[in-house]
Amino acid sequence: MIAKGGYKELRDAGLPAFRRDVAKVVPELADRVDALEHWKDVSLLSVESSRVPRWYKPGLLVIGDAAHVMSPVGGVGINYAIQDAVVAANTLAHPLRSGRLRLRDLAAVQRRREWPTRAIQALQAGVQSRVVEAALASDQPLSPPAFLRLPILRDIPPRIVGFGIWPVHLAPELRQPAVRPAP
Repeated sequence: MIAKGGYKELRDAGLPAFRRDVAKVVPELADRVDALEHWKDVSLLSVESSRVPRWYKPGLLVIGDAAHVMSPVGGVGINYAIQDAVVAANTLAHPLRSGRLRLRDLAAVQRRREWPTRAIQALQAGVQSRVVEAALASDQPLSPPAFLRLPILRDIPPRIVGFGIWPVHLAPELRQPAVRPAP
């Protein structure tokens, strides 16, 4: 992991130093680091978390990564994209079928999904700064906080990752394909 703003320093140290660092951090790659012959062989993933202020305008609704970029911490990005889609389907199916979709219907999707998105992004930022950065800065083995050793509390983080802060379900009437009359 490279600290924000640390890439220039890494490049200035040179590719041989980078190879040594990779081999030191991931010993199982030590026999392959010489395959990195040029800086173009190295990719940098910039990790960020952000949201667009408004997810909709007439004729357009953005969801998932188009509305909110999630940090990879916890691997919740795809879950939140799917939950956005479920809320959009639940909220917009009737107005779309009746031909009466309004801007406020699109706004309703953002209202329903924005709070859970903000909450999980804040949680991700906390885990990043308190757990991941602390673990990377330490030479001690990582151990979970004491409260996570209690079975009832240990199950909370995986449930939040798997189901979200505010779980959603597809409305029963949308679970079957719509039957269209024959032409």
